[in-house]
Amino acid sequence: MKRRALLSTALGTTIVTSGCLRIGSGQDGEGTTVEIIPRNHTDQEVSLQVAVYAIDDSLLLDHTYTLPGGKGDESKSVENRVSHLVVSLNGENDIRHEYTPDVGNCPREGEDVQILVEPDGISFAYSC
Repeated sequence: MKRRALLSTALGTTIVTSGCLRIGSGQDGEGTTVEIIPRNHTDQEVSLQVAVYAIDDSLLLDHTYTLPGGKGDESKSVENRVSHLVVSLNGENDIRHEYTPDVGNCPREGEDVQILVEPDGISFAYSC
């Protein structure tokens, strides 16, 4: 009887563990999305309009961030099929940025995009 209980427990643990680990399921969790992370490195509140486009030119995100001085926002992410972003600061001059991360720096694809608002303009960076 103890042998049967032990086998049942072992089988149940194996099934639960394989479900948690997602063995053989390909790309899941981290890496399947790209976070859009605007950061305001100025002292003034800014309005940042961000549009993110997919490889097929469909719109993945169209959002306006209101960022107080010295603050950022990590609340938005999109599917990992980004082609480019179009960013506008305070409603002026659209800036197009091609999504070209160095995927060798991250253990999985889907590097996040940081949009850095500096006193002298906007720059972009990637992070895991």
